[in-house]
Amino acid sequence: MAHREGLMDLVTTTTGDIEANFRAIEEGRKRVIKQPQVITWFLPIVTHALKGGVRTVFAFSEYMSVKYGTLNVFVVYAYNGVDFDSASLSNSLRDHFPNLKFVIRKFLHGKDRVEDLPHSDISVCTLWTTAYIMLRYNQTARKFYFMQDFEPMFYAGGDLYMMIEQTYRLGYSCIANTPGVGNKYRAYSSDVVSFLPGIDGSVFYADPEKSDRINADGMWQIVFYGRPGNARNGFFLGAETLKSVKDRLGNKVRIISVGADWAPAEFGLEGVVENLGLLKRIEEVADLYRKSDLGLVFMATPHPSYQPLEYMACGCVVATNRNESNNWLLNANNSLLLDPIPSVAADCIVRLLQSPDKRRRLIENGIETVKELNWSTAFEVIETRMIWSAPLADS
Repeated sequence: MAHREGLMDLVTTTTGDIEANFRAIEEGRKRVIKQPQVITWFLPIVTHALKGGVRTVFAFSEYMSVKYGTLNVFVVYAYNGVDFDSASLSNSLRDHFPNLKFVIRKFLHGKDRVEDLPHSDISVCTLWTTAYIMLRYNQTARKFYFMQDFEPMFYAGGDLYMMIEQTYRLGYSCIANTPGVGNKYRAYSSDVVSFLPGIDGSVFYADPEKSDRINADGMWQIVFYGRPGNARNGFFLGAETLKSVKDRLGNKVRIISVGADWAPAEFGLEGVVENLGLLKRIEEVADLYRKSDLGLVFMATPHPSYQPLEYMACGCVVATNRNESNNWLLNANNSLLLDPIPSVAADCIVRLLQSPDKRRRLIENGIETVKELNWSTAFEVIETRMIWSAPLADS
C-alpha cells in the first residue's frame, strides 16, 4: 500500500545527505538570529489559509512580518510530482492575513531541486514529508520542526510509521504544538519547546444569555467534528455513538457535522446527521459552536485538535475520548470524557443533555480553562525559540 501511494519513494536520502544536514545544523548553532529577514517554510499542499494546523503557521508568519519585516517563503511540496494551482492559497492568505509578507514557491517531487531554493535565515518543516525535503536544504542557518501532532500514528504500524519516526532523529530543533506533542518528541531529543495554542476571543466567545436557556428536555444541538478520511478523529466511533443518541432522543436532538465533505447516506447516517462540510468563514464556525449544546470530537493522537478549545470558548460542552496525552487541557471538570464504546458514550451524552446543572458547570469551567490562552503568548514562545543561538530545552 505504501508503495502504491508513492510515499515510500519520498525517502531517497543518502548517508551523505544526512551527514551534510548535521554539519549544517552544527554550523548554524553558532549564529545568533535576532531579526530574521527570510524564513523558509516547507508545507504540504494546502488550498486555504484557515485549514487545520497550517493556520497557526500563517498567523505566526504574519506576526514575524509585522515585528521584523520578515519575508516568509512558503515552499509548497507536491509529493506526487503533479503540478497544482497555488492561486487559491495566495488569495486566501491575502484575505485573512493582510500584513503577511510572503511568496509561494511550488516544489514538485522528482522535478524541482532543493539546491535551487534561495537562502534563508531559518527553515521550518511542518509535516513528515517536508522533513525529508528540508534534510537536503542546507542554505539556511537554523532548521526547525514545527510539530503539530505525532504523525506516525496517522498510519498503521509498519514501513511508513518507521520512516516518519525517523524524521524526529534528524537533528531539527522542535517547536511542539501542545505539551502532549512535545513529550512525544522528547523521546527522541531534548531539543524541544512546546507552546499552548491560543484562542481568538474576537471570534470564539460565548453567548452571555445561553446559560439562561439551558434546559433538560430539548431541543438540543450537537456539533460533530466528522472527518471520515482521518482515522485519528475516530469518525466511525463517532458515527455509531451519534446513531445511538439519535435513536434515544429522536427529534429532540439535531446533529450537525463539520470538518470535511461527505454524504451521510454513504455512512448510514441519513436522517441522523446533517453534514455542512467545510465552512468557508471562521465566523460561521464560531456561530455554529455558540448555538450548539455539545461538541463531539475524538482524537487518538497526542494533540487534542483546536475543536475542544473553540467549543469551550463558545460555551459549548466538550465531549471527547479519554486521552492521557491531553490531560493538560481536558479533564472531568471542564469536559465530558467518554469511553470509546459507542453505547456507553451515548449513555453519557444523553445523561448530560438531560442534566442542565452539570452542563452549566462544564460550560463555566470550560470558559475559565481557555480564558488565559492567547496567540500572543504562543507566538512569543515560538519567536524566542527561533532567535536563540543554541538549543533551549523545556524545563
